[in-house]
Amino acid sequence: MTLPAGTPRYALVAFDFDGTLADTMDWFDGMIEEVCARYGLRTPDREERAALRLHDAREVFRKLGLPLWKVPAVVAFLRRRMAASRPGLALFPGIEDALATLHAAGVRLALLSSNSSENVREVLGPRMWACFSEDACGSDVFGKAGKMRRLLRRQGVPAAQALLVGDELRDIDAAREARVAAGAVTWGYNLPDVLRARQPDLLFETPADLARLILAD
Repeated sequence: MTLPAGTPRYALVAFDFDGTLADTMDWFDGMIEEVCARYGLRTPDREERAALRLHDAREVFRKLGLPLWKVPAVVAFLRRRMAASRPGLALFPGIEDALATLHAAGVRLALLSSNSSENVREVLGPRMWACFSEDACGSDVFGKAGKMRRLLRRQGVPAAQALLVGDELRDIDAAREARVAAGAVTWGYNLPDVLRARQPDLLFETPADLARLILAD
């Protein structure tokens, strides 16, 4: 069946935040030395940092010598440090228009992030925050599949009518574990060719693609 132009292909679209909606990569890169020193990790040089973008989160942690049991503490530390940096952080250009277009078309939008609700809300701003029907922020770094399943139940949306959009391989994996469609943006942490090889259902090369591909032509 062909959908009328502007009709949402999904009833619910859940977005990762850092690297997907918000341009926080430079901030995280600037925190690497402090995090490594604080938690006794090996500090990668600039060349290795670029190479790490070819790998998923678990492999990155392994290469840095970060055991999984320390991950929640590191995530919590970064959330606290980001709270002091929020005024200097912003959404990627074009994200506001894409979110507003999807919201106006009747797509239910949600947030799935390991960042805190306070950080996310501050960076989004009141107008963009109001576009989201729910936020599921602040849980551990490997909890997105479970969070997505709970979100579907709360929203009363079948998995076949939902999409999870992120910038990392683990976001694609979480979508598949939750049995929802997987969307990947190419402007975040993992490099485009790496994401493409994982074969997401939708690959967004610009923020404008979010509205173009999620809504029928």
